[in-house]
Amino acid sequence: MLKNKTIILGVTGGIAAYKAATLVSRLKDLGAEVWVVMTKAATQLMGPLTFRTLSGNPVITDLFSLELSALAVPHIALAEKADLVVLAPCTANIIGKAAQGIADDALTTIIMAATAPKLIAPAMNGKMWRNPAVAKNVQTLKEQGCEFIGPAEGKLACGEEDLGRMAEAEEILERIIQALVPEQDFKGKQILVTAGGTREAIDPVRYLTNRSSGKMGYALAQVARGRGATVTLISANVSLPPPLDIKPVRVESAAGMLEAALAYYPQADAVIMAAAVADYTPKLKNQNSKLKKKESDINLELKSTPDILKTLAKLRSRKNKVLVGFALETENLIGNARAKLKEKDLDLMIANNQNTFESEAIKFSIIDRKGKVENYPQQPKDRAAQVILDRVQACLPK
Repeated sequence: MLKNKTIILGVTGGIAAYKAATLVSRLKDLGAEVWVVMTKAATQLMGPLTFRTLSGNPVITDLFSLELSALAVPHIALAEKADLVVLAPCTANIIGKAAQGIADDALTTIIMAATAPKLIAPAMNGKMWRNPAVAKNVQTLKEQGCEFIGPAEGKLACGEEDLGRMAEAEEILERIIQALVPEQDFKGKQILVTAGGTREAIDPVRYLTNRSSGKMGYALAQVARGRGATVTLISANVSLPPPLDIKPVRVESAAGMLEAALAYYPQADAVIMAAAVADYTPKLKNQNSKLKKKESDINLELKSTPDILKTLAKLRSRKNKVLVGFALETENLIGNARAKLKEKDLDLMIANNQNTFESEAIKFSIIDRKGKVENYPQQPKDRAAQVILDRVQACLPK
């Protein structure tokens, strides 16, 4: 989502400096190039090595560092590279210097030289935040076009409950995405995404499942949110952090996923069924006690689970919703996927093979309602999500 975007992250001497490490990590996850600039005070709270490791770039604490010798005039070269300058956490001291045009260290010099938009996440004691001098400096920066996020209320480093906490890294990331990814072609649309692999209980400790990691579904949810959609993510048994600004609806089994899908389906403009839903579930479950091992074999009788997409397709009018399925096949990929698309009455089918499991990348084909197939090379799942959502956008009623 942030590929080819360069972000300068200024870290100042607030105790919230540790949160900046999470922000760098998330920015890198989304493909951004990140350059961290630290004040001298910030280095007393967080080691530059942490940020160097996370960002993959030298950490700037001194404009005369030999590490930056490849850049003829470092503060100008970096400032010109920047698509966005983020100050998180930003102390009252740096707010004051930026407002008054003071450039007496690496960070303030880069702030003065950068023409890119600036996003400021203040962090300080509540009394400092309400100080008239600080309020005047904040107003000056706003008039110059700087945006502020926070501060928030909560427990501060001094132990007080007050206004002054830095906004959380995920909130700052959301604002960064809004600033750098202006295309909001799904704004006003509600997208329902399912992800992960369902579990079908045999007894209280055993279940049938599959190898789905949920990564593709989570990528689709994240990218759709970044493009302005209101996203409902129904998530089955994944070990992934929630996508930015999305609270997953957690389910366990195919029956639980069907129940959740039916609940959120009426409001959805598009449904993308990326979850790997079990085709079968034990007919009889030992609900209360673990099934004991015996010398003889046992027979496990299975019954079919409901076909969620097929069920949803029967509830829609032809043009009011877009339905997208995933077909993972080990043989006759396109033939089997095309048959499923027709059987389930879908608008698009995403066909892929078992190499997708637990991978960060996917090689896939998209089949439309007319049976036309477009093949796509292996690519990161967030990039594939953009491709898939482009096709969903084209199918939405105009």
